[in-house]
Amino acid sequence: MNLKRIIQALLPFTLVIVVVIFILNIITHGSIQHPGKSSYQTNCAQCHGDNGEGVKVLIPPLKDADFAKNNFDSIPCWLKNGISHPIMVNGVQYDQPMYGLKMDEIQIANVMNYLSKELLNTDKQINSLQVKEILNGCN
Repeated sequence: MNLKRIIQALLPFTLVIVVVIFILNIITHGSIQHPGKSSYQTNCAQCHGDNGEGVKVLIPPLKDADFAKNNFDSIPCWLKNGISHPIMVNGVQYDQPMYGLKMDEIQIANVMNYLSKELLNTDKQINSLQVKEILNGCN
């Protein structure tokens, strides 16, 4: 019985602590990290680079990549199935295969929105329902 009272007494303080940590994080870091950034770092950065710079003529850049901008709606299929044919990015041909990744619709939407804002400098946005619809049409 005493444990239940202690938990009930501490519960409001837990919420306050979470809010304080959230506020301190904003003050310390200036902003909250984009939810797609961590998925990008985990799934994409090892090949495309932390800043989307790619690897010379082996792996295409994502930073200001005309191929990604012009085919934005195809990105979910690339992330799911990979790409196994040559592509032209910013005037350079790349023939290194990209392998599909195990990401859900929410992670894909977050990565795409991060790419759009931070690397492609566009205002295109997508949500997980749109990603799901696109994935259903992937070959």
